[in-house]
Amino acid sequence: MKKIIITLALAAVAAFSANAQIGVGVGYTSKNFTNVFENEGGLYAGVNYNIELVNGLAVAPGIEFAMLSYKKDDLNYQKENYLAVPVLFNYAIEVADGFKLVPFLGPTFSYGISGKAKGGVSWGGITLSSNEFDVYETYKDYNKFDILIGGGVALDVMDMVRVSVGYNQGLLNRNNDSDGSVIKTSGVNFGVAYLF
Repeated sequence: MKKIIITLALAAVAAFSANAQIGVGVGYTSKNFTNVFENEGGLYAGVNYNIELVNGLAVAPGIEFAMLSYKKDDLNYQKENYLAVPVLFNYAIEVADGFKLVPFLGPTFSYGISGKAKGGVSWGGITLSSNEFDVYETYKDYNKFDILIGGGVALDVMDMVRVSVGYNQGLLNRNNDSDGSVIKTSGVNFGVAYLF
């Protein structure tokens, strides 16, 4: 019985792996806030595992690291680093020989792992005040965690390169303060990935 269970488990893993594809990608990402904060933009890098479920329908769980920043001037800027776990469902449509259009949709779980900011005032080229601080330490009510829902479309070329564009909308209020104000995020992503 033990041998049968092990054999079935190995067969399931082999079948699962036969219908899966790893993608490693980089790109541009942005984060817009619903309040007066300046918008952040930057780069991301990540990996996903595209698992075909049935007849072109697949799910692609992944993990991404993003570095975002906004800079008003040398005295005023903010930098944040995020770790994100997208779980995107997609459907491949062959549009020409070697070319597939791949619309995708799903949630992304995002967590801010670090944030630095600097605020300062200058007059006549003279710095009057300048202060660098940790965003998450200073703003204790700023929620690090977010759940975003998003979608987009990708183009697969020869099952080797994927170019994608997408949009994410944050669902959670990033402000835990009792003042009642709501801070939600949204943003666009442009990326390219190599498919193994």
